[in-house]
Amino acid sequence: MGTKDVQASAPTTVLGRYQILKHLAQGGMADVLLARTRGIEGFERHVVIKRIRAEQARDERYVTMFLDEARLAATLHHHNVVQVNDIGEQDGEYFFAMEYVHGEDVRALLMRLSSRGEQVPLEHVITIITAAAAGLHHAHEQRGPDRTPLGIVHRDVSPANILIGYDGGVKVADFGIAKAAHRTVETRSGTLKGKVAYMSPEQCVGEAVDRRSDVFSLGIVLYELATVRRLFKGDNDFLTMTSIVLGHIPAPSKFRPDLPPELEDIILKALGNKPGERYASADEMRLALEQLAAKLGLRTSSTTLADYVKQQFGERPEPWLVEEEPDCEVSIDFDGSASGIVQAPLDAVLGMVVSEASSEATPAPIARARRRAITAGQAPEWITARAATEAATEIERPQRPMAAEPLPMPEPPAADPIDEVAALEPSAAIDLAIPAVAPRHRPRRVIAAIAAVAVALIAASILLVAPRDADRAPEAAAQPALRSQPRSAAPRVTPPAAPAGTTSAPPAPQPTTTVPVAPATSPSASTSSATTTPIKKPSRLKSSTRPASRKRWDPRALFPE
Repeated sequence: MGTKDVQASAPTTVLGRYQILKHLAQGGMADVLLARTRGIEGFERHVVIKRIRAEQARDERYVTMFLDEARLAATLHHHNVVQVNDIGEQDGEYFFAMEYVHGEDVRALLMRLSSRGEQVPLEHVITIITAAAAGLHHAHEQRGPDRTPLGIVHRDVSPANILIGYDGGVKVADFGIAKAAHRTVETRSGTLKGKVAYMSPEQCVGEAVDRRSDVFSLGIVLYELATVRRLFKGDNDFLTMTSIVLGHIPAPSKFRPDLPPELEDIILKALGNKPGERYASADEMRLALEQLAAKLGLRTSSTTLADYVKQQFGERPEPWLVEEEPDCEVSIDFDGSASGIVQAPLDAVLGMVVSEASSEATPAPIARARRRAITAGQAPEWITARAATEAATEIERPQRPMAAEPLPMPEPPAADPIDEVAALEPSAAIDLAIPAVAPRHRPRRVIAAIAAVAVALIAASILLVAPRDADRAPEAAAQPALRSQPRSAAPRVTPPAAPAGTTSAPPAPQPTTTVPVAPATSPSASTSSATTTPIKKPSRLKSSTRPASRKRWDPRALFPE
């Protein structure tokens, strides 16, 4: 039920019309108990009781939230959602009864496979996620008595809250922190709603959430089922949420090479950093997975999944048939790794250090997690040292006004965007926190674009140099003959002799050009001109050999406005 497993068992008591048999689990607000109800003619039915804890029952606010959960879950009737059958109160103890699912959760399955070094077959991965998506979509589509959408968002989709029965059925459980429009009491702003490692970016920064937040969380479960690796996991909640908001998600095929590219695309789309980059609904994601299964010829059915679960865990009797206590606690760190696949960017962590002297409210969960990490001594030394320095000197940092465009990630000495996000309205928080980093899943596109520009530049350089070499070819051929002619043997041009008896005009000035004068037409000069024909020096004017239409290459042509 998404709670912490315990070994203690409760004594046999009666709660309403239910007889308590065992204490199954314990959560932050309620205990989970195994119970049964009896009727006439030997009728007996086993259920799971969720009872509010004694310390929480004294707080009217927690009681109201608990009853909201019961009413919300009671409106959901779907074969992929755990059903709520009853709600009651006895001696100030509030409780509600749910159906008992005999099976395992996805968390236990991943832990079993990780210990064996095995992968989940793709047909079972798709079967589990499509069933969970169908249950979530049913909740998202719920309407009230007046046909107004309830706006239900689960907000705690995780491997521990997806149950797989030994009969192959898959059910989504624990709508305890679900958001709905008709809730009489909202959860306190800034409290951590849901397991941190499976929260969406908008949850981490305190932004309003919709059904696409559940799509992101389901995408994390899909990634982990496909790779049997933790995706987000840090030394503390702050680092985990920072990796969710600003980290880069690598392709899952890096950890499972046989993963089909189409399935990889579905996973990465579900994990889009912004809600608009994801599937618009869980049903759209389910349809994409079913179409892929049909294309790949995968057999997705509850019977094959039931056989697979029994193969992994064996035949287990129902807990009311044995005297054994519940299993010991199953850690959420099913792969035993020190950290998840996605790491928090160092520059982002540096930029998110803020002064502890600030007394302003910080509603964003990621800001609260940062403060808890420093207070508990879980932050790196340089974070704690800087916070202490700023607190001692009481540095007053001016608050940056909200901008329409994303603000760049500041360097370590700059102001902290986390406090700025906390100080702004929730609608602006996500715009400042998320777009400050480059979009995910695009490194291959950037590399391809750089390669294309490089190829274009090389090709343009070749085209630019080739014509110049061709132009210089005649010059190179004429240079040896020109250099072999002695400088003193340069030919002279003799003007034609004037007729006798005429007054000779002063000689016209000789042109300074290197082009020789044409020989005279008189017979007396024909002989000498034949012996004094000069060698024509090739012209170096580029315009004489190049095409008139050729223009100089401009590299700016590759980058149009």
